[in-house]
Amino acid sequence: MRISKISACLAVLLALSACKEEQKTASSAPAQTLLPVDVLEVQPRDVPLSFEFSARAQGYKETEVRARVSGILLKKNYIEGAEVKEGDVLFEIDPKEYKAKLNNAKASLAQAKAQLKRAETEWSRVEKLFKQRVVSEKSRDDAEAELESQRAAVMMAESNLETAQLNYDYTKVTAPISGVTGMEAQSEGSLISATGLLTNITQLDPIYVIFSASESEMLSLANMVENGFVRNPQNKNEVYAKVKFSNDTLYPEEGKINFVNSGIDEGTGTIKLRAVFPNPKKRLKPGQFLRLIIEGLTRVNALIVPQEAIMQGANGTYLYVVNDNNMVEAVNIQTGLMTKEGGWIVDSGLEPGDRVVVTNLMKIRPGLTVEPRLRAAEPATETVED
Repeated sequence: MRISKISACLAVLLALSACKEEQKTASSAPAQTLLPVDVLEVQPRDVPLSFEFSARAQGYKETEVRARVSGILLKKNYIEGAEVKEGDVLFEIDPKEYKAKLNNAKASLAQAKAQLKRAETEWSRVEKLFKQRVVSEKSRDDAEAELESQRAAVMMAESNLETAQLNYDYTKVTAPISGVTGMEAQSEGSLISATGLLTNITQLDPIYVIFSASESEMLSLANMVENGFVRNPQNKNEVYAKVKFSNDTLYPEEGKINFVNSGIDEGTGTIKLRAVFPNPKKRLKPGQFLRLIIEGLTRVNALIVPQEAIMQGANGTYLYVVNDNNMVEAVNIQTGLMTKEGGWIVDSGLEPGDRVVVTNLMKIRPGLTVEPRLRAAEPATETVED
């Protein structure tokens, strides 16, 4: 009996010792650590839009100066590359032949008028005699026919004189528009034909800048406008433009978009647009390659995430967010335009205040609890490059 009591006491002591050892082991085990991740809390903000395209300058008006009559080119009255005014005499063609034809036309007109005067006198005399029944009806009709014939002859002579005068005037070739002249196509002393090219004139102030935008870019912009994502902060109808030279120097004058083609180029899938710029110092030249930047629009309430936070999966584009319980969730999104700093505007899938994971993306998965570390957002300027 005594031995059994001692055995029972030993069993209790061993059990208590085992419990204490287990508690000691449990207390000495390290606590489980959470994976730290940087998160960006997205908040809506207005972002100025800036679209950039390849462009080329084109003269505001470009015209060819051609001869209207043939002959020997006697004189050139301009300096190649100089600016001329509309109506300035640029070339002179030998006028002798056309002067003679003009004098001949004047003489023919004078002769026709004299014959008309005689026919009018004869008609007046015959008409009186016919009323007195002295001449026949045939004589009256012949006199009237002669009168009408001489009137037509005068009209023809006047027309010939006008043509001769025009041809004589065309021996002085004038500038059809104001602008900068090009190289001469015919030198003095050359025999030129009617419609022969002599030079060209280009109006440089103002000047056009032509560029093309892809159909997808235009559709994206149209969709943003329809959804209320884009507005003009100054409530104006104009869309402003700037240009940069090939060395990235910004042209100081500001232009405006004044034309959008209604059709799409089937070969390139692009839409042609045109901007007009003041060019008082002639720094922009026709044919010059430029970079055109469209400004004046704002993307409102934009949610911007870094490019590294966006991933592609079987179900499309997605990113990771951390919920209120610090648990990772995968969210499908639709991206819009890209910012100048390399971020993306998210058009759908995110809500203001969502915490987007931007680091350790390969180490996390949906449902994992993490330790979020807030990262500050940076301002961005929108741009789209073709």
